[in-house]
Amino acid sequence: MMTRSSNPAGSSKTILSTLHQWGRAILNLLLWGAAGILLVILVVLIPAFYRNLVTFPSLERQLAELETSRRPPAPVTSLNDFKGVLHAHNEWSHDSRGVLAEIIPAAKQAELDFIFFTDHPRTDIDCFPRSYHGTFDDILIISGAEKQRMLVWPLDSLCINWQMEPDSIIRRVVQHGGLVVYAHSERPHHWGNPDFQGMEIYNIHTDIKDEAMWKLLPDLIVNKKRYHRWIFRSIFDEQRRILALWDSLNTRRRVVGISANDAHNNQNIRARWFEPGTVEWVGPNADTWYIGQPAWWQKWLFSPPDTAGWIFKWEIDPYFESFRFVNTHILADRLTPRALAEHLKQGHAYIAFESLASADGFQFFATRSGKFAALMGDSLRFTPDLRLHAESPLPGRIRLVKNGVVIQEQRHTYTAVFSVQEAGIYRGEVALQLDGRWVPWIYTNPIYIFH
Repeated sequence: MMTRSSNPAGSSKTILSTLHQWGRAILNLLLWGAAGILLVILVVLIPAFYRNLVTFPSLERQLAELETSRRPPAPVTSLNDFKGVLHAHNEWSHDSRGVLAEIIPAAKQAELDFIFFTDHPRTDIDCFPRSYHGTFDDILIISGAEKQRMLVWPLDSLCINWQMEPDSIIRRVVQHGGLVVYAHSERPHHWGNPDFQGMEIYNIHTDIKDEAMWKLLPDLIVNKKRYHRWIFRSIFDEQRRILALWDSLNTRRRVVGISANDAHNNQNIRARWFEPGTVEWVGPNADTWYIGQPAWWQKWLFSPPDTAGWIFKWEIDPYFESFRFVNTHILADRLTPRALAEHLKQGHAYIAFESLASADGFQFFATRSGKFAALMGDSLRFTPDLRLHAESPLPGRIRLVKNGVVIQEQRHTYTAVFSVQEAGIYRGEVALQLDGRWVPWIYTNPIYIFH
């Protein structure tokens, strides 16, 4: 009987051919996958590269050109213009690791005069002063607290029981000469409370809530080193609803408006030596991610410790960028906690978005028969010869707002003089022109004119 003999060589060739085909298919799949991923990355990053090459350099040039036209106004009072931050956190808070070694250099770089810290309490019984308090390298630091959507600065030795009702806490602090401001004004508050003295009319954290943070990632990859301030500026939205609320409250009684940096320096990834041979990795909100011996690739990332002890940092909100984004200017006679607080209570203050340009020297005041009559925050009686003046160090659009409504406007000017026709609550706004748009720069506290 004849039998068909097997062909091992042919079978092997068939198997090899199949494997070869499968290998080519897998390789093609990997190549196409890599090409697809690369294409997606390029599509995502192209707008960021465009901003790197076109948008941000153009904005820098426009600001530089504006600076060449700077013209400091002549002072109309003997008060000094002190610039600072009224909402910030350091290592005393559970969600920050900030220490003076990084805070003070950032404050100096941002040209601050003061920082009113607002650290979260560690216990229900909270005694002041605590945390950082005093003058450090010419930066005045005042310790305070943020809790129950309030910013509280006792300014003197005082213990607060945070289990008390908020209205009782406010009354206690104010009666002891302290300062209380409502924080995060987008949230509910007891606006009818007669004792609180001010409110945040701008807060960086409030502003960023409506942002999809992942949209900032391409710019953080491409533009973070050179154009960090413009990445921060991309979150800005004018808080018209909060401004309208503030205007409404001021028709009933004085409510001082402040800006809030809400600086934490905690949206970052950092590492430091925890103990010999052991590293601590810290992520967003100052949470510890990992403590242990570093892998080889981690060591490749490390640098010598900086002044705060960090051997690796990738920061989205370094103190400097937070500090210079927006500032509260207080017009006061002395740089002391009590003097700053007393003048702030009187509304002798304005806020400015300093990452655009310094507003030092700006003034908003009233004259009667050509003579100085009142500063922002002051009250005076209406007379037909009353005029309101805004004097800016840079040319811009100057608006006069009465009871929350823009009633007069002058553009491309350093100085605006407005006639007053009747009693009301008047404040000023200044905007700078960038890329053909008017960008908010300064908000003043009101001048209160009564019959």
